[in-house]
Amino acid sequence: MPVTPSLPRAVFWTVFSAILVIAYTSTAKHLATDGLPVPVIVFWRCLFGLVFLSPWLLRHGVSGLATKQPFLMATRGLFTMIGLYCSFTAVSLMPIADVVAIQYTKPVFATFAAVLVLHEIMTRSRWVGALIALSGMLIIVRPGFQEVNEGMLWAIGAMVSGAYTTISVKFLTRTESPDKIAAWMVLGMTVSSVIPAFLTWQWPTVEQLGWLAFTGLVANGFQRTMARGYAYADATALMPFEFSRLIFASLSGYLFFAEGIDPLTWAGAIVIFLSGLYMVRAERQERHKVSA
Repeated sequence: MPVTPSLPRAVFWTVFSAILVIAYTSTAKHLATDGLPVPVIVFWRCLFGLVFLSPWLLRHGVSGLATKQPFLMATRGLFTMIGLYCSFTAVSLMPIADVVAIQYTKPVFATFAAVLVLHEIMTRSRWVGALIALSGMLIIVRPGFQEVNEGMLWAIGAMVSGAYTTISVKFLTRTESPDKIAAWMVLGMTVSSVIPAFLTWQWPTVEQLGWLAFTGLVANGFQRTMARGYAYADATALMPFEFSRLIFASLSGYLFFAEGIDPLTWAGAIVIFLSGLYMVRAERQERHKVSA
């Protein structure tokens, strides 16, 4: 059922989901560099996600999956699986922070798609915030100054899939609960990941199974927290806060994979965070004017 809009709550859930997505992406990078095929990682991530979701499924039963948007629910699961495959492959080939930086194209384009598809209002503060965020992204990506490689192409594929899932989850939160959206997504991902995993099958070790279970748990939490964030605020208002993933990605790459931290990446991240702070302050002032 619809919830009362709340930007602070939406920001909290969005930043929390950013921490979780970097946690399971870093785990996937570790498993991929350890020799486990990416399709197999995706399959086990989906399967364990389904296991951790089973208490909700048992409590609500089949009737709990009743939805007014079955096609959108199913395709979101498929595109999320494709996005995972692309993202996990990309981080196995290049630093996590670089992959996240490239995927920042998704929030920028999804912001404008939200206006066209969801008919959300693009206020002046959101336009300014989006443009500031875009400038920060350009500092990070530096188009034309870096050589295009296979990892970048996989990261772009993940961005395209992510843009669809971002818009679809906001559309779905108008009629469906975050938990139901997550349930459909995990079911759709698990079913669609079976064949790719079968074609490259390799049994994981006991240690790898533990990491895969962790990935499924954290990824499941990510989907539910992200859905809650979009339930509390418009997608356009939350896009700048998704850029917080870069900070967490840089820290993870530095601490766990000995990846260097690019000063320009940090410079772009600061610009992006400033855009988010500007939007929050501007929207608060606009609400005070309306209520006065």
